[in-house]
Amino acid sequence: METTNVKRNRRKKTFGQQERYEHVTKAIFNERLKCKEDTWLRNIDITTEEPWLVKKVRRIIEKRMCQTYHKQHKEIFHVHGNQSRHNMKRAVSYELYILGQVEDIRNRSRGEYTHWKRKYDPNTGKVVFKKKVGYNTIEEAKFFAIKLVQEKPWCHKAVNVYRCTHCNQYHIGHESILTKTPIISISPTISA
Repeated sequence: METTNVKRNRRKKTFGQQERYEHVTKAIFNERLKCKEDTWLRNIDITTEEPWLVKKVRRIIEKRMCQTYHKQHKEIFHVHGNQSRHNMKRAVSYELYILGQVEDIRNRSRGEYTHWKRKYDPNTGKVVFKKKVGYNTIEEAKFFAIKLVQEKPWCHKAVNVYRCTHCNQYHIGHESILTKTPIISISPTISA
């Protein structure tokens, strides 16, 4: 029920979170938050901000995403109550995940033990720094680092696990000069 399939030119296209809520994301990204010096809502990283601001941002996102979900699924909400609640929570967590980017990065450095990754943002049309996924434990980060190495056998760089000084969580990333002393380094197995 969550993925929407549309047939175009005899091919089935599946819409995920990004495509389904693209218009809401653009509206949120163009909005300014009055309580924090008139800053863009898209630039607020909820993993490092004050609790009162995180609560306010979370409530704004929850309200917008739930309204959008109800508009898109008017006729089936009462039939699939628990599934709809689950899908709304997924939509909210997706929007909260993509918040917190750094723009105007031309003269900025990501820093040592970086919290950021350089990515193209389709909503603003620019290359920005987006936050990496944070893991609470080193075991969890190690598990996903091993999974990343297994899923991308064509990549010959090692994957490092390191502790971030910005958010105090663990991140994973390919080997680079920015991560000087990783906690764990997982090398890909090269099979001949």
